[in-house]
Amino acid sequence: VADKNGATSIPGVFAGGDIVTGAATVILAMGAGKVAARSIHQYLMGDGHTE
Repeated sequence: VADKNGATSIPGVFAGGDIVTGAATVILAMGAGKVAARSIHQYLMGDGHTE
């Protein structure tokens, strides 16, 4: 299960795309992937929390 930023309950593990939105449209999956990518970037840059 991922939060609104794509972060899962396992530190450093993020989810995006169809795994988050389910069998939705490509546009929704891309949006979820973009949110997760932003959170992953913040995590890797040392900002462990995501907004």
